[in-house]
Amino acid sequence: MTKETLRVDTRGLLIREDPLPAPEGPWSTADILDYGVSVHPEKIALQHQEEVVSWFELESRVSLAAGWLLSQGCSTGCRVVVQLSNSTIPVEIFLATQRLGAIWVGANSNLSQDETEWILQDCDASLFITEQNYVSKSCKTIGIKSNETDWIDLFNFSDEEPKREVDPHSPAAIAYTSGTSGRPKGAVHSQHNLLWPGVSSRSLYPPIKNERTGTALSLTVLNILVIGPLFSLIRGTTSVILDPSPAGEMAEQIRNAEVNNLLLVPTQAYDLVHSAAVKPEDLSSLNRVVIGASHTPQELRDEWQKKFGFPCTVGYGLSEAPSGVTRSRHERKGVPNGAGHALDPVEIGIFDEDGKEVSTGEVGEICISARKEGKWQEVWSPMLGYWEKPEETVKALKGNMLHTGDIGSKDEDDHLTIIGRLSDLVVRGGANIYPAEVERVLLSISSITEAAVIGVSDERLGERVCAAIIVQEDLDIPELFAQLNEQLAHYKVPEEIKTVTSLPRNAMGKVDREKLKQLFL
Repeated sequence: MTKETLRVDTRGLLIREDPLPAPEGPWSTADILDYGVSVHPEKIALQHQEEVVSWFELESRVSLAAGWLLSQGCSTGCRVVVQLSNSTIPVEIFLATQRLGAIWVGANSNLSQDETEWILQDCDASLFITEQNYVSKSCKTIGIKSNETDWIDLFNFSDEEPKREVDPHSPAAIAYTSGTSGRPKGAVHSQHNLLWPGVSSRSLYPPIKNERTGTALSLTVLNILVIGPLFSLIRGTTSVILDPSPAGEMAEQIRNAEVNNLLLVPTQAYDLVHSAAVKPEDLSSLNRVVIGASHTPQELRDEWQKKFGFPCTVGYGLSEAPSGVTRSRHERKGVPNGAGHALDPVEIGIFDEDGKEVSTGEVGEICISARKEGKWQEVWSPMLGYWEKPEETVKALKGNMLHTGDIGSKDEDDHLTIIGRLSDLVVRGGANIYPAEVERVLLSISSITEAAVIGVSDERLGERVCAAIIVQEDLDIPELFAQLNEQLAHYKVPEEIKTVTSLPRNAMGKVDREKLKQLFL
């Protein structure tokens, strides 16, 4: 790994050469609608419930929204924080900020007022757009309901804002992600960073006729915005915005909207597989399902194939990337519990703690860098850095690559397997234990539907292994421990196992392990 001195600016962002342009456009998120407007202006670009917006209408609405934002004092570099439930509105606001060169920031609607205010102050927001009954102490607040009438009324008297030149390599969006300090940190991305998942997908998955991609996760999560609506718009296809809901209602939304490409997290996939209310024919419109955000157990993949008759596609990614960097390739030999192969713009290496790349099959930290040759040579770039956290920026981006903090390995076919997080590693009496390997055994037991393993501070051992599980039927605890002792080294067997009705999760569906620890203190 190359040793170098990294420089950061006053915002804690890396000072570096601009990456090369992508081999195909668009080359900025400000221009993302150009293709659809010129080729099929009357086709549907966005749909939410009964609301349909054509490419022509979306272009007009985004121009009006940009004019309205300008009238509210927004300009280049201003941070606009959006806290709204799913509809076309978060997408329109995002696209409007990009035309102004402003910076979009998502705040999940489930956040407390304290958590929301912290984000507003941390990014020094200029404008806060929310449907919550909350007025910020630190910036101008615009309260709207997430429906078309209220939204359009806001800029009904605004002038359309013509496009302006924007720098595709300047900050464009901030994704707040979990931080080790107890507060989230803001991963900053440029317009260039946000485009590559959609552009590269056109080769891996060429658009199909009447393609309709459904997104049932919160659009205030930047990663979801990138692989949902932006993905569809870059491909010139239709984005169907779904409301997060129980499995039966989700299946109804998919069926009614004739969704043929769907994004899910493992919890949603599990619910669709195990819900008696969901029949295989309910999802007959689907051609492809991508499951991500956290590990998808092999058992769930097999159950999906058995019930719905086609394989799910899994991947691995992170907010700093800013989305998925691997996908399972069904034309290539799979690996049980594997995370797939690197997407075209990136290379994935496994490195030890001294920064040396390890041999095939060995375990180390997963690091991501730009492809070194071919049409995607030096196009990909990771985040610009963490907002006003220069030390953490340098740590994450040293060696001209993104250090993910995840542990994994690659086989001889370059198939990636995720083992866990460096920060999740449990060190018990000097022995390293990866939660994923214990969770794998727990989930192999038929009566256990979900499991999370954590390390809890222990005076003698340093940490002890604890597990929280969700069961669908009575569980014989002595028999459970007998099975664990049979399949795991004794030091990996949890000292304490608690049955819970739900696991605490963040907006991306990942288990919040810090909150989970409170059960065992």
